[in-house]
Amino acid sequence: MAADPEPIFARLDALSRLRGLAKCLEETACEQRGEPLSLAAGLAALSDLWYGLRASGGRVFWIGNGGSAAVASHLSQDLLNKGGVSSMTLNDPALITCMANDYGYRAVFARPLSTLTQQGDVLVALSSSGMSDNIVDAAAAAIERGLQVVALSAFSADNRLRKLNATLSFHVPTSNFGHAELGHAALLHTALDCLQDLVEGSLGAAAS
Repeated sequence: MAADPEPIFARLDALSRLRGLAKCLEETACEQRGEPLSLAAGLAALSDLWYGLRASGGRVFWIGNGGSAAVASHLSQDLLNKGGVSSMTLNDPALITCMANDYGYRAVFARPLSTLTQQGDVLVALSSSGMSDNIVDAAAAAIERGLQVVALSAFSADNRLRKLNATLSFHVPTSNFGHAELGHAALLHTALDCLQDLVEGSLGAAAS
C-alpha cells in the first residue's frame, strides 16, 4: 500500500513564514518626529499618547485601504472598548463613496478629517506600501492641522508616509502584504496591551 503523500502545507514550510514575521517585527524601525527611537520606546510613547487622550477628551481617527482598513477597524474598536479612548474609523461605505464621488478618491480621508478633527486629536494612518495618495494626503493634512499622527508602513524604507514628520512612525521591513498587515496589527495590539496596564495601574492606585 502506497504511503500517504506529504501534506502540501509541509512542503510550503509555513513555520519559516512565521519566523519571517517575527523577524520583521523585531527589526521594525521607529521614529519620533523624524528622530530614531527604539521600538520599545516607540510602543511606550504610543501607549502614553493614547493614555493622555483619556484625560484630555481627544479622539483617535483611523484610516487605511483594503486589509489595512480591516486592521484599522479592529484596533479602533479595541481601543474604544478596552482602552476607554474615543476612537473611530473613516471607512464607512456611504462616507467613502460620497467623498470619492464629490472630491475624488484621493480625498476620501482628508476631506472628512478637515471637518471632524480638532487640534490634539490623533490620526493613525496605515499603509503597507506607504505610497497610497489618499493615506499620505490625509496624514500630511492632519499634521498641518495640528493633529498628532501615528504612521505605520512597510515595503520601501523611503516611502512617502514614513518620510512625513509624523509624531510616531513605525516601519515594518517587509515586502509581504501579510507580514505588513499582521505586523501593524501586532504592534498596535502591543501598545494597547501596555495602555491597559497603565489604566489598570492608575485605577488600582486611585482605589488604594
